[in-house]
Amino acid sequence: MERPYSGYAELIGYELIDKAKDFARLQLHLEPRHLNRMEVPHGGVMATLLDSATGFAVAFAAGPERVLRAVTVSMNVQFMGQGKVGETVIVDGHRTGGGKTVAFATAEVKNPAGQVLARGDAVYRFLEKW
Repeated sequence: MERPYSGYAELIGYELIDKAKDFARLQLHLEPRHLNRMEVPHGGVMATLLDSATGFAVAFAAGPERVLRAVTVSMNVQFMGQGKVGETVIVDGHRTGGGKTVAFATAEVKNPAGQVLARGDAVYRFLEKW
């Protein structure tokens, strides 16, 4: 497993566990620190996972050996379920289209039973030519 370095990735605690062209898989072990005041995983944590997974999928547009820099332009999130402390959620991100300047991606956060807890669609702008 690989923990991509950023202060925020370290704070949240997610790990990059698989990568391929146009694809990234993350995991996060849900802990009490990820909960909101209603004792369920905070929506911001779910949105972070979706943004990170789609961002990595876009960054791997040229293959996982060459990371392309890109920034999020917009993201739409739907919350569909709630995770539980002690579960490890998996997030699969896929680049679904775009070109050399803009990319589109989607991701889902799933619990160990495969239930979708959140899904999101995002638009990115590449910061470099590729």
